[in-house]
Amino acid sequence: MGVKTYSENVSNNEYVFNRKAGRSIIERRPVLSPDGESVVLIVENIVRVYNIQTGDCSRTLETETLIQELVAVQFPKNEEYNLYGCSDTGCVTIWTWEKGAVLREINLQIPKNMKVLTFDLIDSKECFITAVGPSSKYIYLATYSIETGALLYEYTDTRPFYYDILRVAIGWCNGDRFAAISNGTKLLFIQNLFQPHLRTEIININKFRILSVAAHHEENAVAVTDAFGRITVIRGNLFDYRQVAREVLHWHFLPPLAVCFSVQGNYLLSGGMEKVLVKWTLGNLANKANEKIFMPRLPGIIRFITASSSHIAVTLTNNSVVVANAQLRVVSTVLECGGLSPVARAINTALVYHRPLDALLMGGRTGHLQLYSTTSNKVLYNIDITEMNSIPAERQNLLPLETEITCAAVSGNGSWLVTSEYRNDGVNYPEEKLKFWSAQLKNTSPFKLNTCVNLSHGGCNIVCLAINFRGEFCVSAGKDQKIRIWRRENTLQQHRKKVTWSCITACYYSSGTAHFLSHGILNNFKIGEKVIKGRMEDMPYLKETEKKNDVIAKIFNIHKENSLVDDDVMNQGMNKDEEFDMGGVAISQDGSLIAAWFGCKLTLWDTHLCNLRTTLSHPALRPKGQHVQFGSNDAAHYLVCTTEKCLAVWSLLSLTVKWYVQLKTTCLAADPSTNKMAVISTNNDVFVFTPHNSAPLMVHKCLLDPRTGVFKQCTFGASTKEDVRLYMMRNDSEIYCLEPAQSDEGKLEAISHRNLPASKFGAMLAEQRVSEVRAAQPGQLQFADVHALGRNVIAHFMSAAPHMMPPMSLLCTSILEYISGQKEIEEIEEDDKQNEAETPSSDDEDIHMLISDNAPTPNMTTELWTPNYNQVKEKRLNKILNEPFLDLHATATVFD
Repeated sequence: MGVKTYSENVSNNEYVFNRKAGRSIIERRPVLSPDGESVVLIVENIVRVYNIQTGDCSRTLETETLIQELVAVQFPKNEEYNLYGCSDTGCVTIWTWEKGAVLREINLQIPKNMKVLTFDLIDSKECFITAVGPSSKYIYLATYSIETGALLYEYTDTRPFYYDILRVAIGWCNGDRFAAISNGTKLLFIQNLFQPHLRTEIININKFRILSVAAHHEENAVAVTDAFGRITVIRGNLFDYRQVAREVLHWHFLPPLAVCFSVQGNYLLSGGMEKVLVKWTLGNLANKANEKIFMPRLPGIIRFITASSSHIAVTLTNNSVVVANAQLRVVSTVLECGGLSPVARAINTALVYHRPLDALLMGGRTGHLQLYSTTSNKVLYNIDITEMNSIPAERQNLLPLETEITCAAVSGNGSWLVTSEYRNDGVNYPEEKLKFWSAQLKNTSPFKLNTCVNLSHGGCNIVCLAINFRGEFCVSAGKDQKIRIWRRENTLQQHRKKVTWSCITACYYSSGTAHFLSHGILNNFKIGEKVIKGRMEDMPYLKETEKKNDVIAKIFNIHKENSLVDDDVMNQGMNKDEEFDMGGVAISQDGSLIAAWFGCKLTLWDTHLCNLRTTLSHPALRPKGQHVQFGSNDAAHYLVCTTEKCLAVWSLLSLTVKWYVQLKTTCLAADPSTNKMAVISTNNDVFVFTPHNSAPLMVHKCLLDPRTGVFKQCTFGASTKEDVRLYMMRNDSEIYCLEPAQSDEGKLEAISHRNLPASKFGAMLAEQRVSEVRAAQPGQLQFADVHALGRNVIAHFMSAAPHMMPPMSLLCTSILEYISGQKEIEEIEEDDKQNEAETPSSDDEDIHMLISDNAPTPNMTTELWTPNYNQVKEKRLNKILNEPFLDLHATATVFD
């Protein structure tokens, strides 16, 4: 056993580290192009243009100056051929819409260390921005010139507090441009942009918090939404709160987060936590006043709404943008990986590689798995695993705990998928299911549900799943401190064969498990929750703004929120015992062994007999094991395991630790096609190694800043034996890949102009022509014949059954003779031998003349060893007669 610490920064320049998917496309408001053919989305520091009809990315716009993040993009109203964008540092970029070229870049002269929050165009020459400093509590409002970048107006009298909620809308009032700002409080700030002294603060009815604001494009009107679910349309002289009139539209039960006017202003669009887009008919259409049209069952909470004369773009929290027509019929959907719920990010759903489809299976929105293609870099399917409707939120509980996918595993051949789901709200009995999915072709979904096991672990959460290569049996480990072995069986139902999964046995290591299964909900769920009639619920989030635990602010940023779920929320009421707490499980390559963590004990179980073979323990593996993986190919006799501070490699032949390193690991992965394995540390260091040696094959130190996110899952993709392709998922659901730098995959074959034919007739001739007239072949084929003969002999030898083969000692000589090309000597009769001896040939005379009398004559037919079958047979018969057939001592202990 050896100890090795990584002190050298070993790297390999032949590999590149790229981000494949998971970028957020919902951070900023989408923009619809004036021609009605494209939707423009901001993805960090670039702009993507998607075709509305197909949903594909048609082009990408970038800035010449290196920036970190774009804040907003916008088309001027009177200039439809240029696109304006602004970065968080105040760099305004103007692109030509037709070519996508950078026309001009201007740096706004904003104060130092200010970060731009919003950017809105007043016209093609002026813009309005909001910014905040690193230690400032107020929002900075100012107007700048786009042509020179100089400051035009600075609105010092209007200084709203800065929270995580900020919405800005630009409109018209009495011939002047104004800005309406909502910061998540009960106040709506109205600021005249041409006359800084004209400003007002409008207080919402009943002092409910204002969440979003939209301005009419032509009239003196704004629309606001509040935390109570109401939409208020304010009309009149907006610069004087005493001269305004209000119209209340109330359908939403939960806080609406987005509101938008149509281009003509006759309709109002709103949406929020109900996942329903509502289209309101305003009062100026007398025949259809207050008429509502709905687009229900959207896959996420609505964040932004943008409308044009022909389409509507809706941004959802599942990292997608839905584009619909004016009649609220979905035209296309732009979907990117990610969009995980806070619970899914907290429990760390698995990342699995599906080899037949060359795709990644990862977590998606609540109750779904995403199938991401690594070749086309697109999401192919959204697989509904739980097959349940979303639990509706209440004002007392805006974020209910829903059924989430905890684990997933795919067989090596891709024929079976195993998933587990869990829900425990602390009131009802936990919901826990284990599902087996069979792969299917030419259907709307790549997997079909085959078997569903309810309460497979008695209502305890499943922490790890493993399935063998062929999908014949599966192992699950749960919080009940047991591993269960599931086997695929063929049954007859209604005279038809049907494949089902059933549990063979449950294995546990601790001596007593009764008190570990005690669950408070088991005895209390029948009583239910006691509710006093007529009690008024206290909902402070409706009016008060909290700085630390503001639930409304968390909902606004729910797509990147990780602190909504504590570590114990999924295991409420369960008694803890870390001594036998379950860790990872794994199945050997041949399917004969199962490895499972029970606290700090690494146990090995027989797959067929379902009994405990041995227990592996070491002082360095305390206090608790995390991951375990068997080696593959020539490293199949090694077992690699990790704890919080250590990585160890066990030899299954000697049951000893071969080597271990001190490393704080987050995930471990094994490549089933090679003997390579990968481990990632908490500092985002990636080590690729083989269990044979503690020296890593490849080391990449600190690929990303750990403060921005830590890699929680990794898996190997399709690669050759020499190369490595490792996919990693960060805790913010971003997918990265470590792959060879010079990869020919995905490249088009270049056509050289030098090879073009000189004439049109030459274009009809192929570059390479094959003729059926073959050239004369040389007759020397001795080497080819020898190799073919050797292959035939070995194939004949391997085709026989092992128990029918003679001893190996009798076969070695004959196999070597066949491979070397030696020919058997034909037996010649005695008369022929005498005649040949009496009359030697002329060749023999020449040989005797060349060889001297003292030199020995070479014999080319001398055998190395001649087998004697009679002696071997007699030796075996004597052994059978002398030794007893049964061991009397062994039989006496069995049949005592």
